[in-house]
Amino acid sequence: MNIALIRPPKISGVFEKILIQEPINILYLATFLKNKGFGVSIWDFEVEDYNPDIIKKRIETENISIAGITSMTPTIKNAHNVAQLLKKLDPKIKTVAGGPHVSALPEESLRNFPAFDYIVITEGEIAFSKLCQAIKEKKTPAAIPGIAYRKNNNILVNTPTAPIENLDSLPFPDRSLLCPEQYKHIYAAGINMSGKRSTVVFTSRGCSQDCTFCAVKKTSGPKVRFRSAENVIQELTECKDKYGYNHITFEDTNFTLDRNRFFKICDGLKSLGLTWDCQTKVSFVDKEFIKKMADCGCLKIAYGVESGSPKMLKLMKKNITIDQVKKAFKLTHKAGLVACGFFILGTHPDEDIEDIKQTEQLIRQIKPDIFQLGIICPYPGTEIYSIMKKEGMIKDIDWSKFNFMHSTPHWGTKHVSAEKLTKLQKQIYLRYVFSPGFLLSLLKKLKDPREIIHLAKLGGYLFSYLFLEKRK
Repeated sequence: MNIALIRPPKISGVFEKILIQEPINILYLATFLKNKGFGVSIWDFEVEDYNPDIIKKRIETENISIAGITSMTPTIKNAHNVAQLLKKLDPKIKTVAGGPHVSALPEESLRNFPAFDYIVITEGEIAFSKLCQAIKEKKTPAAIPGIAYRKNNNILVNTPTAPIENLDSLPFPDRSLLCPEQYKHIYAAGINMSGKRSTVVFTSRGCSQDCTFCAVKKTSGPKVRFRSAENVIQELTECKDKYGYNHITFEDTNFTLDRNRFFKICDGLKSLGLTWDCQTKVSFVDKEFIKKMADCGCLKIAYGVESGSPKMLKLMKKNITIDQVKKAFKLTHKAGLVACGFFILGTHPDEDIEDIKQTEQLIRQIKPDIFQLGIICPYPGTEIYSIMKKEGMIKDIDWSKFNFMHSTPHWGTKHVSAEKLTKLQKQIYLRYVFSPGFLLSLLKKLKDPREIIHLAKLGGYLFSYLFLEKRK
């Protein structure tokens, strides 16, 4: 039996042309299925051309019986469009939806998107492989945990699947299933990628934090499950020796949570001669921590700051302080690493203009080398979604609008309208990124004159985003 794992087209803005990543989550699933004896291919329409003729040809060529379609909230409509097209071209194909959106809203998704036959909730390897086997044997999935489906016009949601406790038991993602040419322009924001070939690595699953804007705790579980340092280093070795990667982006937010494990991985990265970047929390950072990272090939650290308002940080349950933010950025700058900050406007219904001014003030004080300023997106499964829905702030739901960078939001706060949030977002970007002080600081940090071209391109993308891109 042949299975196609599909990443649908996404709502793209100017930054999506450079912010390309390999679909490692799909690769984990593909590799697991392949080891179970299924034929597997990956259709990644974030990087491939997408039209009915292409789909028709691939169905015929690969003789697929099952299509697993993943999606985030803003791409759920696109995922359903893919499922509808598959059904039109070959009604016998069974369509299975997975990903954060359907995991948070399984019943609603089956009710509103009739071209999905099944839904896999949360972690997919075990549940999806058992579902594929059941489809192959023409059996009902009633006994399979983590599956939602229809029966006699009723929607049934099975008991949750148990999280995979031993992540070392999972095979490494089979990167040979990808076409290297489609990912040759992978870009790590803020890093000169000239001469680098990059891939993404996940070293943990789950999250114990309570951030109101994030659904990871619900979709991956409240317990952080770690791969061992030895297991991670084995994958890094394979990435370098087998596939030729020389830069790694660690995508999991809890990569640095276990300090001893993290330092062991750092030693492995150093011995392999790999450069890398990651995310961490400002409260984890001290001199020893930053020095270890810098000595072991780290080029960039990204911090989730979100707001400069202590009141908003408390309401968001970030469990960090402004002093910790300032200390982390100071140490990162001093070590010569690229300091990246993530910020959000409209973080909570109670956010007002003064809170937003504090966020802009903090950005100016910590001087990030690169930052992302989005507008809150109340994704299903998050606490902020429940809060805003209760407050009556989410109306006329159009999931394609749930894009924190490239859509005009349908919501604001009690004090700031959606239109005002969008205007403030542009103004803060302009006042910081195009200020003489910021531009001068970038020039001072240049280590290679060729980086000027890289920076000029980034400036062009940002200018297009702020002034030319029409938000949907």
